[in-house]
Amino acid sequence: MEKFRQWGLICAIIAACTCGVRTECESRGHISLLTSIHDDAACKKISTKGVLLYEAAKLLMEIHNNKSNTMDIEIAVFDTCGSITGALKASMKALVSADVNCLQAPHYLGIIGPDTTTNAEAVHKVTSILKIPHIVRKASNAPYLHQLVHESDSYLVEGVLKVVQLLKWKSFTLVANVEEELDDDVQNIARKLTMAAIAKNLCVLVHNDDDDDDNDNDDNNDKNEDYTSHVIHIGEPDKGFFNKFVNATVLVVSEGNLDEHLNNVNTSNTILLLEDSREVLPGLERRVDTSKWWTGNDGTDKYDAEALREVRWLEDAIEIYIKAIDMVCKKKKCKNPMNSVDWNNILSNVLISHNIESQDAPQSLDLLIKKKGFKLENLGSVIVKKNSVKIQWEEEDDDDDDDDDDGKNDDIPDAFEKIVSEEKGTRSGCATKEMKMLHENEHDTTHILVSEMNDSEWWTMVGTVSGVGVAMFVVGILAVYVVYTNIRGPVQKNNKSRIDRDTSLRRVGSDRELPTSARTTRQTRGAQRRDSNRSIRSNMSDKSV
Repeated sequence: MEKFRQWGLICAIIAACTCGVRTECESRGHISLLTSIHDDAACKKISTKGVLLYEAAKLLMEIHNNKSNTMDIEIAVFDTCGSITGALKASMKALVSADVNCLQAPHYLGIIGPDTTTNAEAVHKVTSILKIPHIVRKASNAPYLHQLVHESDSYLVEGVLKVVQLLKWKSFTLVANVEEELDDDVQNIARKLTMAAIAKNLCVLVHNDDDDDDNDNDDNNDKNEDYTSHVIHIGEPDKGFFNKFVNATVLVVSEGNLDEHLNNVNTSNTILLLEDSREVLPGLERRVDTSKWWTGNDGTDKYDAEALREVRWLEDAIEIYIKAIDMVCKKKKCKNPMNSVDWNNILSNVLISHNIESQDAPQSLDLLIKKKGFKLENLGSVIVKKNSVKIQWEEEDDDDDDDDDDGKNDDIPDAFEKIVSEEKGTRSGCATKEMKMLHENEHDTTHILVSEMNDSEWWTMVGTVSGVGVAMFVVGILAVYVVYTNIRGPVQKNNKSRIDRDTSLRRVGSDRELPTSARTTRQTRGAQRRDSNRSIRSNMSDKSV
């Protein structure tokens, strides 16, 4: 019944677009964002990332309209509730709210989302009839679905390895701050960092935060044994994280701005912060904390800087629509409705150019240091290009293009040089390339690491498995031979006479009775040969039996 109502609404929309009375369209452009503000099909569980994208979309439009001299853009956000049914309902609401008589550019630019490929393809079945474009995350062969490449987190991994190289670390403890909702992104960075470090012959000791929860009543000395003096933490550290060890060097890796958080930390450890140097939208954190979607004070501390890549993807999608409509307006064609196919072609060309430029664009990371009793101090920037990584120290001249991939640089600040320590010896318990998948979804990135085996244990295991395999093969051959022998029976010589066979029932003809004797002797056989007809029948009955 629900499907009939949905298709009925689709037919009504199409009829209104084709047969309805034309109304005058607004002078501003409209964009629809389909995202999961709620995480469940019942639309009761609030999504932290969904609220972040909702507030970011509204803020981005305000910023654009305040500085735009051409056309104002309005964005409407619709909740998909993380389901196909919710996505279909959201798409229909978007089409109705945009005025079904004004679904062509420049009045209606298109749709951003939904988040998943399944939902996007389901919605596309509705919107493709009206030739409405979508900007989506995953590639698709369907018309009017345009992929905007999602920014990779590999630049963070390459930047971390460059800093580790300059610190001369041979091993480190890896800690990932896993949230219930955003664990995929953090675990994906941790997995890539682990694999890249192993490829460079570094020892990675993966620490499990669950062990700390089980040992809350233990003393600090016991907790300190779980960490080395070199720690890499991915994401925002918890409040008590730096109390679990002393006199260690901790490298915190973040996609957002953690300056204020780390400046308030009082610890004896040396903290290095490596974070994305791009500016965060001003006022976004405050808007998220005070969003209308939260009840009471539920929005406090809900802002997560590790989800800013999603905000940047949304910002790029909006910017592509704006750039495409600006190209049309420059040709003075933005007053009348455009042909839908022409608008999709323009949008596709802008997207292709943007994807190519984004792959070649360098990424910049800020490197800061904090010592006991001091605030964060800027050391320089890590520039990650397609085939190289370079550090520009604060005192270094920007015009110096020399690559410092050899790890030697005379301009290294004293604060950084004092914490450089070259390790001696090797550690046990390092992570290996073996990984176990916890669960797979569209992002398929959550893994746990397995402890390393030494050479003797490895060859012992190989020998045991090989021995068991050979033994099973031999037993199988013997079993086949025994079965074959029993089926075939004993082999008889060709010159042995039929008279040595066991007793057989003979059919001597319909006019004869069955013989009463169970065995015949050689003499009786000789007597039977006198009658040629009876001898032939006997031979025939032997063969038939």
